[in-house]
Amino acid sequence: MKLICDFYDCLSITQCSDQTKYSIMLNFEHSIYKDHFPGNPVTPGVCIIQMVKELASKNLKRRLILKKIVKIRYFKSINPFRYPIISVSQSITETDMGDYNVSATVFVDELVFAQLNVSLQSLRKHLRSLILF
Repeated sequence: MKLICDFYDCLSITQCSDQTKYSIMLNFEHSIYKDHFPGNPVTPGVCIIQMVKELASKNLKRRLILKKIVKIRYFKSINPFRYPIISVSQSITETDMGDYNVSATVFVDELVFAQLNVSLQSLRKHLRSLILF
């Protein structure tokens, strides 16, 4: 499920050497927040993972899929009413196998919500591997 332009919007992108920083505005009226959790909305962890994947896809101009979650640490819940605008900082490296390792931090100022290390693969490469089986 694509979340960009619905669950969140990308307000700005800043490129600094090997890091890309995104300013994100969360849509606190999205139906996900009505169910997770009523009266005390929290951004689901799976949505944070999807956001990181979509931002990497945007950066690389490729359709990517999640291959592996290497490490995720959640430090604080993201309430979209309290923190409607968050930042995501990413560094992306391509592996010898043509996959992408993404390290991301989700934060506001000095407050860190989550840190993720994930491995992504191009959709095209994934589909080719399925055809070979």
